[in-house]
Amino acid sequence: MRRRLWLGAATMALIVAGCGSADPSPPTPSDLQEIDLSVDHTIVVDEGGYDPGALKVTAGEVVRLVNEGESAHSFTADDRTIDTGRMQPGEDVTLVLTESGEVTFFDLTNPDHQGTITVRPLG
Repeated sequence: MRRRLWLGAATMALIVAGCGSADPSPPTPSDLQEIDLSVDHTIVVDEGGYDPGALKVTAGEVVRLVNEGESAHSFTADDRTIDTGRMQPGEDVTLVLTESGEVTFFDLTNPDHQGTITVRPLG
């Protein structure tokens, strides 16, 4: 099952084609047709944790989050700006981070499993 996760917060914002608003809104179906959601990076979670555990991306790149485990796992930011909820085995989520900064996350099922995405500014 595929889901798309669109986020807006201090360290990330919604990506909406042509939107310059400081208070972004969810993308419309028309907006989504204009956005290239080709996957640039993939982070996998399973019973052993995240792979890779640390990832560096450029703002606007697409990150695919995948549960390849035998049980439910999540990608939950420490500050809760990202929370996939408990993803069932085989589920994936598409994530686009558009503002530079660092996002640390953990697995609700195994809180000792932690990871980091560092977002570099575009250009």
